[in-house]
Amino acid sequence: MGRAEHGQLHRSLTLRHVFALSSGAMISSGLFLLPGLAVAKGGPSAILAYAIAGLMAIPAMLSVAELSTAMPKAGGAYYFLERAMGPAVGTVAGMSTWMSLVLKDAFALIGMSAYLNLVFPVIPNKPLALCLIALFTSLNIMGSKTSASIQLGLVAFVIASMGIFLLAGLPGVSDGAGGFDSFFASGIGGLVSVIGLVFVSYGGLTKVASVAEEIEDPSRNIPLGMALSLFVSTTIYTTAVLVTVAVVPLDTLTDDLAPIHSAAEAVLPTAGVVLVVIAAIAAFSSAVNAGILAAGRYPLAMSRDGLLGKQFQKVSAHNTPVAGIIATGGAMAFVVAALDVAAIAKLASAFVLATLGLVNLAVLVLRSAHIRSYAPGFKAPFFPYLQFLGIGIAIFLIIELGALALIMVGVSVAVALLWYLVYGRSRATGSGAIYHVFERWGRRADQNLERDISAAMQSHGLRAQDEYPGLIASAAVVSLPEGESFGEAARRSSEVLGERLDLDPDSVTDQFLETGSLWIQPSERHPTATPIAFFDGGEEHLVIVRTATGIRIPAHWGGRDETVNALFFLAGCTDQAGRALRLAGELAAYLHSDTGLAMIDAAFESEVKSALLPELDIMQYTLLAEVPAGQLIGRRIGDLAPPDEVHLEAVRRDGRVLRTNDDLVLQPDDQLTVIGPSNGLPAADELHGVLCPT
Repeated sequence: MGRAEHGQLHRSLTLRHVFALSSGAMISSGLFLLPGLAVAKGGPSAILAYAIAGLMAIPAMLSVAELSTAMPKAGGAYYFLERAMGPAVGTVAGMSTWMSLVLKDAFALIGMSAYLNLVFPVIPNKPLALCLIALFTSLNIMGSKTSASIQLGLVAFVIASMGIFLLAGLPGVSDGAGGFDSFFASGIGGLVSVIGLVFVSYGGLTKVASVAEEIEDPSRNIPLGMALSLFVSTTIYTTAVLVTVAVVPLDTLTDDLAPIHSAAEAVLPTAGVVLVVIAAIAAFSSAVNAGILAAGRYPLAMSRDGLLGKQFQKVSAHNTPVAGIIATGGAMAFVVAALDVAAIAKLASAFVLATLGLVNLAVLVLRSAHIRSYAPGFKAPFFPYLQFLGIGIAIFLIIELGALALIMVGVSVAVALLWYLVYGRSRATGSGAIYHVFERWGRRADQNLERDISAAMQSHGLRAQDEYPGLIASAAVVSLPEGESFGEAARRSSEVLGERLDLDPDSVTDQFLETGSLWIQPSERHPTATPIAFFDGGEEHLVIVRTATGIRIPAHWGGRDETVNALFFLAGCTDQAGRALRLAGELAAYLHSDTGLAMIDAAFESEVKSALLPELDIMQYTLLAEVPAGQLIGRRIGDLAPPDEVHLEAVRRDGRVLRTNDDLVLQPDDQLTVIGPSNGLPAADELHGVLCPT
């Protein structure tokens, strides 16, 4: 059964896609539509408001980056908050964040319609916006990589076009038609209210988290892509609004739904104005595209946790959650038809602020819970002060937005809680990390949360330094006879690991139980489980236990009466918890296929390991003095020169498995484990010549 059939999403998005998704979500309505509304509310101080809002977004950006690299799963802020605060708050967060994306992109559609009418003044704004919703909804159903690749081109064009606009406009700022004499015409209070209004411009930060499950190497690409995006977006916003305020009369600007077009007319020739209009349309296109791409993943994530119907879990042949995308498009159509532009802007900012405030709270809870499998690839600095600052900023700016924003956020919270009470409470699968913080609440602590966060971490993908082939090559394989219990599997595994770690087997078992990290890999044909524990040391060790008749996982090991055909006892390093989970995730990816069945049916240890390395061959060479390979006896590993694609991974000596290093000297009767491309490993009598070509 393929991954799409299990509701899984593929990793196909790179750093440039992360930057494009985040930037495309930000450089749109906040630039091409909102400046007129901002100036009407706060005068020229709107310029400063954009810069301050960008700075105020930094705490949330860093917290989103941490959570996304710890739990790179579809659903973004919802997934984080559900695991941190439990399903009730998760329901509120999921619906609120989904609404913020819907509102923000409805706002972008109005702006896009206004700019399109500059070119084709035929269809009124709202009907045109509804047609655009149908177009972008269909595009997202086609697939996330197709969508993200289009996004990349759109963002590159928008940034280049704005560069031309700024190069032409900045030299004329000092003598433009606008005025700065009344910079704080509405006072500091007006400036603060505009900061809250324009904060919607930075809502694209959460969209990256929503597609984290589809990003390659999320530990690097998410924080780097978000930081680059926030810096570029803030710079473009501030300088472009500066030019616009300088060259467009204020009384004209306050009623303008296409303010950058008006500014372009003042500083560019006709061809340049046309370029800016096309860039605006491209920016709105990228924003709406990114919004539907991100928002469509929220119903998928909530459905996985039992908070929405199972139809939202279905992934199409194009690897997209169709039901969530269609629901998002429908909600956007309703907002465009029912609300005016100013109301949409206020509500979008309010929901963005509420979501980012809760994200900061999630980091506080998850770090305080001391869950071992919470091992983010990037950690936000200045904990917990940064998170408290982010929460304070969100609360303050929501209040400054006024009564409408407060009322609508309150109504959204009430509706979400009601939905949870009526539908979700009986179906929810966890209780959240908050109960791990307050352990005095006793039985309310969810002992299965460790498994859920571990599973999220395991979707991380390998880094360059993660030696998955070496882990498999040095693994011990144990085959249990029919009828043996989980206890026997744990005992045998602890004996092997105890010898490798120089620990008593009972202490190894106790550490597995104390860590409490168990990940189940379900399958109709070959279900497996991976118990994980962490020990002091510099490398990971794996014991593979297989049985043809199945082993039931008892409750005290974190099981729910599941029966599995294979167990992978993984001993990770205390100071590299994330690496062990990534290795377990890579292992799980192979077990989704028929690899698991081939591994269970294998007759020999080498066949078991080959099944887990389907694109590589693995061979063991015994170094006997009387055979050609015996010429390697006495040689240092560091003195050997295997071809680039051939790797010396392990040595079995006197019943123990040693990882290879440059100083390891080969001895008689050693079994040397070598990994290389399929059909590319030498025969035993050729090994010496391959490893010692001179």
